[in-house]
Amino acid sequence: MDRITRSFQLVSQSYRILMQDSELMLLPLASGIVMAGVIATFALGTGIDQVTIQARGPELYVPMFFLYVALYGVGIFFQCAVVAGATERMRGGDPTITSALAAASRRIVAILIWAVLAATVGVVLRAIHDRVALVGKIVVGLIGAAWSLATFFVVPVLVLEDIYIGDVLSRSMDLFRQTWGETFVGGASLGFASFCAWMVLAVATLLLASIIGMPAMLLFGTGAILLMIFFSAMQGIYVAALYHYATEGEVVSGFDRSVLASAFVEKQN
Repeated sequence: MDRITRSFQLVSQSYRILMQDSELMLLPLASGIVMAGVIATFALGTGIDQVTIQARGPELYVPMFFLYVALYGVGIFFQCAVVAGATERMRGGDPTITSALAAASRRIVAILIWAVLAATVGVVLRAIHDRVALVGKIVVGLIGAAWSLATFFVVPVLVLEDIYIGDVLSRSMDLFRQTWGETFVGGASLGFASFCAWMVLAVATLLLASIIGMPAMLLFGTGAILLMIFFSAMQGIYVAALYHYATEGEVVSGFDRSVLASAFVEKQN
């Protein structure tokens, strides 16, 4: 119950900051539009069919790698812009879409290099997952979870610190160890609040479908887009606040120290 409560607290606290610069929500929207274009181009241009997917050979994983690079590059670039904008606000500035994009653009080379690395890890894990039995899939899942934790601060490090790309991962991991200890389990996150929002949307769609029929699916699509934009922007603000807390030991105005301190808690033996 504590984690559920903290999840909704984070939504409330992140929302207050987001409303000071609500235009930042345009960044996840732009990211989604560009990603949709990338996926459409990939689907139309590669000619991958069901036989190729089932064979799971190089003819599948090579184009998948380039798709991953493109998607990671786009996603990370706009995430960096959101984090840069949120951080500017947290430091007393007045961010704009232009200033946020400019901050991300200054680190475009590092972002692209990281996208290649992340895509490599993603494709390798996917290839292993497709070829191993159940126990192996569980192990791959654990490795993926560990990678997610290790890279949690990669986006703010990429956009806010002018460091060598080879040091980005170690810097992200150091922030974890210095602030939350050596081993972690999930603490405060936006996850449960996001889950509840999606469930409300799904139930509302089903109820409306029984009354108005297919037009309810249009409402679902619109709601889904709005939720993705909203929680993506909120996640950027949350990560920026955690980064500020981890690097400077200060709590951003609007956030509660206990919530940030419990973002990742040590396992109890």
